[in-house]
Amino acid sequence: MSAHTTSSEKSSIWSILNVIIGSVIGGVVLLWVTAFVWDGLSSLRPKPKADKPAAVVAAAPTAAAPAANLPVLEVTLKPDAANPLAYDTKSISAKVGQKVKVTFNNTHPTLPQPHNFVLGKLGTKDKMMTIAMSAITLVDKGYIPDSPDILAHTKLINPGQSESIEFTLPAAGEYPYFCTFPGHVAIMNGVIIVQ
Repeated sequence: MSAHTTSSEKSSIWSILNVIIGSVIGGVVLLWVTAFVWDGLSSLRPKPKADKPAAVVAAAPTAAAPAANLPVLEVTLKPDAANPLAYDTKSISAKVGQKVKVTFNNTHPTLPQPHNFVLGKLGTKDKMMTIAMSAITLVDKGYIPDSPDILAHTKLINPGQSESIEFTLPAAGEYPYFCTFPGHVAIMNGVIIVQ
């Protein structure tokens, strides 16, 4: 028997590919619809910038943990070796009022992608998908949305580059961090737990 590809076999392959492509497009549309329902259209409108630089957040430490008595917490993040679309560190512990220095080294040998580090306000983990989705068209701003829920961020870091930012977290709780490059927020995220 000779191996012949019939037109029905070719059309079934294309049918399968069409279903896969349609599912991907449908998933993206579903995420956008969810973003609109979750936070409304206002989440996609640019917010006015604060007078302070976005990369630095300074606040007075609480009496429980004065900043003068705490060393700077230095953390280095990079894309995960097993999954380059995730951070290698998913959880960071800090103290109230402690200065944190995050260095993001965008190095991965097999899948070089641009990434950033965006830190959200205390308790905003549920808003992160909406905030990241609002950045999808902000190419000229490095995919960083103007949002009052963002405390600090790096610029968009190309493969092989790194950037450091410093900030202080004034209250106990969980501060989410994530990458706002389109599509990355789903798995490229983590949390700073402040006690």
